[in-house]
Amino acid sequence: ILKLLKDCNKEVSKNAVFQPQFQTIVSLIVLDLSNSNPIVRETSQEALTILSEATQVPISTMISPVKSILLAPIFGKPLRALPFHMQIGNIDAIRYCLSLENTFLEFNDELNRLLSEALALVDADDESLISAHRMSEHKISEQLIKLRVVCIELLSLALTKPEFASSNNQIRIRILGVFFKTLCVKSREIIKAAHNGLKKVLSQNNKLPKELLQNGLRPMLMNLSDHKKLTVSGLEALSSLLELLISYFKVEIGRKLLDHLMAWAQPPALQKIAVQDLENNPTVQIIVAILNIFHLLPPQAYTFMEELIRTLLYLEGHLRRNQFSPFREPIAKFLNRFHEQSTTYFVAKF
Repeated sequence: ILKLLKDCNKEVSKNAVFQPQFQTIVSLIVLDLSNSNPIVRETSQEALTILSEATQVPISTMISPVKSILLAPIFGKPLRALPFHMQIGNIDAIRYCLSLENTFLEFNDELNRLLSEALALVDADDESLISAHRMSEHKISEQLIKLRVVCIELLSLALTKPEFASSNNQIRIRILGVFFKTLCVKSREIIKAAHNGLKKVLSQNNKLPKELLQNGLRPMLMNLSDHKKLTVSGLEALSSLLELLISYFKVEIGRKLLDHLMAWAQPPALQKIAVQDLENNPTVQIIVAILNIFHLLPPQAYTFMEELIRTLLYLEGHLRRNQFSPFREPIAKFLNRFHEQSTTYFVAKF
């Protein structure tokens, strides 16, 4: 089909794009932008790209005459009235249209309402979303992750549009607050989407309201108070925040993390783990996640070098892994970040 679209539209003039025959083809493709199957959505996007390249007409200009075919069903019904796969398709279609250059979408009441619905979906707990859906637990969990990811992607995109950000400051702060909150969930896909969303916003304006920052960081820093509260996803979320907001963190966080690491890595525990597969051991995964934070700490973190090398030798010695261990990669990242101090340290040791 893609080849046919390309070959049959090579000679089409710019004016012919707006003729009924061509618009019929466009409307059929546009309908599938909100399809519940992701492969169909991707293919319809690809088809529009091919038509745009063949005719030299921007996609948004090509879609504009038939936009109501796509938008009317999406804006006509509340998202929560639909099954998850249809919610995902609708939100992804709007995200795609909003990403187009010179998009035909406007931040009117309909679009703002949809954005508010998307925000509510990201913020809602699982129980309130799944009560009306009869599916297996695994299927529901999978679709909830996809739904939240596509909602976060749409909200992130909206925040980068000046016409939205300037006129909706309260909702902007609410969206950023929810992004911070979702950094503490267990799903890596959701954490990655929230991290990318915050990154986009901070690349445009790196100053966030003080209250928003405090509220956003508090739950994560609270989890650092006790080593038993540490989780791999929580530590990965902390890594994400350090990457984005390094100036808001003090290097002393490294001291706390090393104390927690040693609480997990007591000799009796390590001796038990030594006979197991390290890669899949929960304790090892937490230790790796702790070590993986050090290369993201503020510039004074090189002062932990001696201690980190000793910790590596301690871990590998007790686990009887002297050729290779999962701890070497995060330590290598740290040594690479502070390469000048690393060179001085190792030359002195030689």
